[in-house]
Amino acid sequence: MTRTIADKKEYNNLKFGYFFIISFIGFFAIFSSTMSKSPILPLFAESLMASEFEMQFIGYVIAASTIPGILVSVIAGRLSDVYGRKKLILISTAIFASAPFFYLFATNIWILMVIRFYHGFSTAIFVPVAIAAIAESYPEKKGKYISSFSSITLVGRFLAPITGGVILYITSYYYYGVYLGCACSGIMAFILTLFLYRTRRHHTEHVQVAGKSSLTIKEFLKGIKEVVKHKVILTTSIVQASQYFAYGIIEAYVILYADSLHFDAWIIGLLPAILILMLGVFNPLMGSFSDKVGRRSIIITGLLLGGGVSLLIPFITNYLWFILILCGFGIGMAMVISSTAAHVSDYSKKKDYGTAIGVLSTIMDIGQTIGPILSGYVLIVLSFGGVFSMVGVVLLASALIFSFS
Repeated sequence: MTRTIADKKEYNNLKFGYFFIISFIGFFAIFSSTMSKSPILPLFAESLMASEFEMQFIGYVIAASTIPGILVSVIAGRLSDVYGRKKLILISTAIFASAPFFYLFATNIWILMVIRFYHGFSTAIFVPVAIAAIAESYPEKKGKYISSFSSITLVGRFLAPITGGVILYITSYYYYGVYLGCACSGIMAFILTLFLYRTRRHHTEHVQVAGKSSLTIKEFLKGIKEVVKHKVILTTSIVQASQYFAYGIIEAYVILYADSLHFDAWIIGLLPAILILMLGVFNPLMGSFSDKVGRRSIIITGLLLGGGVSLLIPFITNYLWFILILCGFGIGMAMVISSTAAHVSDYSKKKDYGTAIGVLSTIMDIGQTIGPILSGYVLIVLSFGGVFSMVGVVLLASALIFSFS
């Protein structure tokens, strides 16, 4: 049916309103999630350790929140393809709102590990579903709008470690005060989602048809199988995994390295914020650029830049140089992640966007999970130099493999 001018205007308003709301949900959700781990988590985990023996498990604590992404991202994406996005977003923000309160009961690293695992389900569900919703809303400008959404959430990532560092500083390392702040932000995300959930008309929701609710497990799995077998989607997902393998390590071990150099708490909080700032500024720029010139060359260049600067970190002892290095890493990462999700959706059917982004998120989380765990053992044997060298080698190898794939 042909839309009238009034219908088109209303439709465009709905699209803008949805993008606006989903982006602010993402802002508050990611702010809460990020502040729960940066810069507080490595320091909080270290404070709960009863012996030096437990130090080797710090990587497991850091990685615990990424494991749910491996378990449920594809399933969440597929469910959103079939039943719509809003219900999955509601579930994820309910976890964002509730998880921070459990940190108040963390008295050892094992309890903390369980809490991080539960908290991880929030991001594992929210991110692929939200990105899929945006991709189907703007099929001709996926790179621009996906990266714009990511940049809005990155504002939350940028402010979170600064806020967490300031709270730690003014409260003399009262960790539970930081987690109460996380709870407030998570509740805001949940309230916005309730508003979104009550909206009756929505341009991204699929129209329910007779028999849709009786989708068989075979049909459900068939959609996942079709996406996983796609070579371009699989290769791009592996590239994304290598980038988040590196990011998971950098995010945690730069903080511990800076702490070992006796930087003040507010400086430690500033370091990951600088990284997030670079992601927030360059993500939409690179996303728009990839819409015009293609994704492949941008991804390869980003991997080379991130890998090169990572090799320099062990030689840095001054915080000004730390900032410059993290700027380089952040720009390189922005080049990669601004293009991977759009690249995957370019090669998938619209009805499978959620599944495709879910596969991307799942493989990404595998990389982000392995990174901190493996680096914990490398740290014991080779110290910080070995950890950051491993990051550089992985990114450079990924660039080489992707360029010849």
